[in-house]
Amino acid sequence: TAVYPIKVNQQRRVVEELLAAEPAASKGQIGLEAGSKPELMAVLAMSQQPGSVIVCNGYKDREYIRLALIGQTLGHRVFIVVEKKSELPLILEEAKSLGVSPLIGVRARLATIGKGNWQNTGGEKSKFGLSASQVLDVVDTLREAGALDTLQLLHFHLGSQIANIRDIQTGLRECARFYSELRQMGAPVGTVDIGGGLGVDYEGTRSRSSCSMNYSVYEYAYNVVHVLQAECDRHGIPHPDLISESGRALTAHHSVLVTNVIDREAPENRTPEQPDDNASAPLHDLWRDLDSLQDTNTPRSLAEIYHDVLHAMADVHAQFAHGVLSLQERADAETLYTRCCRLLRNQLDSSNRAHREIIDELNEKLAEKLFVNFSLFQSLPDVWGIDQIFPVMPINGLDRPLNRRAVIQDITCDSDGRIDRYVDGQGTETTLPLPEEKTGEPLLMGFFMTGAYQEILGDMHNLFGDTHSVDVRLTAEGGYEISDPITGDTVAKVLRYVNFEPDALVEAYRRKFAASTLAPETQSALLAELAAGLDGYTYLEE
Repeated sequence: TAVYPIKVNQQRRVVEELLAAEPAASKGQIGLEAGSKPELMAVLAMSQQPGSVIVCNGYKDREYIRLALIGQTLGHRVFIVVEKKSELPLILEEAKSLGVSPLIGVRARLATIGKGNWQNTGGEKSKFGLSASQVLDVVDTLREAGALDTLQLLHFHLGSQIANIRDIQTGLRECARFYSELRQMGAPVGTVDIGGGLGVDYEGTRSRSSCSMNYSVYEYAYNVVHVLQAECDRHGIPHPDLISESGRALTAHHSVLVTNVIDREAPENRTPEQPDDNASAPLHDLWRDLDSLQDTNTPRSLAEIYHDVLHAMADVHAQFAHGVLSLQERADAETLYTRCCRLLRNQLDSSNRAHREIIDELNEKLAEKLFVNFSLFQSLPDVWGIDQIFPVMPINGLDRPLNRRAVIQDITCDSDGRIDRYVDGQGTETTLPLPEEKTGEPLLMGFFMTGAYQEILGDMHNLFGDTHSVDVRLTAEGGYEISDPITGDTVAKVLRYVNFEPDALVEAYRRKFAASTLAPETQSALLAELAAGLDGYTYLEE
């Protein structure tokens, strides 16, 4: 059974689409997971089919447990996973109170760690789960209470976005041993929840990089079944039903953010002038380097010229700081430096291993800055928080040569609002290839595979709110349909989040205008404009 943890993306339309996905839906092979009381309330309402699986994870109080048990009375198969020993007495007490035989699960804390950005969500440092001795305590407590038959599920979690199949294999073997031991102790565990961990290849490199995966979905499924089957057959115990909680793999691909480039800044491409005879030495050095680059018969290597250019520019900065160079001389040096860098990049050969590092450095130095109409902290928070990589590319102009490089900056007033790594071919680069510019054509950017965690983790830095959204469906004829448009946050809405009431703001504006010397008609017009601004979109609209 594929169980979707709604924490990955709680949007109602996302959950509805997953629950309706065929053929899993008609076979009853799709369920939901909740990790909090609000999530459980949503899950109880969304789970329509009788007998549908609901897994309750996270820390629980008495109310959470009662809600889960009520779900069982509604005909669902609700597994209450014990995350800490103190939850078990509450489960038994409330089950007795409601006259329900609970479906209890136990989360085992494995020693195995799936390496990557999220490795501490599994292993011995994991926030959740019980140690081996605590699992035994749960079994003993249930046995003494005459309720061992309620222990129905073994749950474990290796970590999120596991890149290496070897880590998965190791963890599965450890989990299989837990299952085997519990069965041999008389616990009637019939279901194993393998948790999350199935990766998503954001980079497209099929590697062990933290934003990739070196295995296929088929290989993942084969290993899960094979390891557990082998352990069961070895000890002659029943094969368990399997639950997976691969939320990232279920939702990452569905969401794309499309937005416009509002401005760009490129290194200036002025024609340099030869320095005067009395100009500072670094300017003459830069001119000599430029002359060498324009001379096809120069004996100097390109790498040598590049290093000399860097040295000369460092001297320029030092002399300017000490008052030796004027501002005009520094500007002239920057013009020479930029022209040298452009010529070097055009002449270097990417097939020459010695040139590759220099090409990468020059691409960074000469990259345009694209100011894109979005907030990194709202729409791609994992880029800022954990250096997550997402595929990014222009979505128009792709019929033209990709002859420019750029870096992306958002519109927040924060230097961290930028993207430093980009998917490019068989790896990642520090700059993004762009098509040849076409006058008058706006450039649109697409940010792909953003469907897992980004929307719900996004914050309102600078009070940039949710973006507009629509559902796009592909038709059988090869076309598409647009439906369910949702308007993004208004200025008034985000201000309410931080306890500014729009009516109070308008009243404050009115008092300020009343105290001003502006003409009454001007006051009215400007006040109306401010009031209208509260109903506007938080992002740029021109």
